[in-house]
Amino acid sequence: MKFEINSIGIVIWIPLFFILIPFRIIKKYPLTLIGYIYTIIILYLNHRLIGNVGEEHNQSDFDEDTISIVNMVNSKAVQVSTAIFALALATKDMFRINFYKDLLIFMIYTLIFGVGIIVPIYFISNQTKVDLSRYNEKINRIRNVALSYSIGFMMAGFMVAINRIYTLKVHAN
Repeated sequence: MKFEINSIGIVIWIPLFFILIPFRIIKKYPLTLIGYIYTIIILYLNHRLIGNVGEEHNQSDFDEDTISIVNMVNSKAVQVSTAIFALALATKDMFRINFYKDLLIFMIYTLIFGVGIIVPIYFISNQTKVDLSRYNEKINRIRNVALSYSIGFMMAGFMVAINRIYTLKVHAN
């Protein structure tokens, strides 16, 4: 049985989130688990809906598709980065520095798995001197997994902010 990259992404994500995010933050902001579960759902749906598509395509079709997929994934990575920076700016003056330190962890991981992984892969896959066409599908799936991780950390960061706002609202009443 051949493992598919999205399935491997789920297997890696399950412990990775808990390795990278301190348990005290998860305990303090339990809504972060929505970002964790959200990523598993994204990767599972990607696996179920896309599966092993690409293997039956002829090479010329896949090359045209690859260019549009690469541009789309890179664009999404920029959008995720923009969203996390918007969260940073929106919460900067609203919360204390201790909360902001907790939120900063999610922002950094969002950027690492978004721009930090996707952009270097883009440089590798767009080489003209080396024929990487047989690896492009795998490279694209690795990009998708990295983007899914980035989105998961972004969602967890949003959930931390929502959790904090809700907590402040309850204590204010």
